[in-house]
Amino acid sequence: MRLFRPVRKAIGVVCAAAVGTWVGAQLKSSLTGKAVQSLRIRHTTAKGHTITNTPVVTQFYPALLAAGIGKPRWLYAFLGGVAAAALLGDRWEHQLWERLADRFIDTGTEA
Repeated sequence: MRLFRPVRKAIGVVCAAAVGTWVGAQLKSSLTGKAVQSLRIRHTTAKGHTITNTPVVTQFYPALLAAGIGKPRWLYAFLGGVAAAALLGDRWEHQLWERLADRFIDTGTEA
């Protein structure tokens, strides 16, 4: 059973980060009145490419990094997710995917 303890803790941290980002997005949405994408993002670039990503990277990874601040790790992951989603919003995510799409998506032109 000691073998499963680290796996169980890691799953707990990931779930807490996901729930934290969802709660933070709902909080931001209720305060600003704007629709926010919390766990999954769907973005259409300026060139018409649609990108779908789960989880929202710019909110989820900071939440996971917050788990390293202290113990219990799941609590810090949850609070980090709430803070990241409430403070960052979707703007950073859209900028990230615009840059990645410009760099990596084939535009159909030969080099």
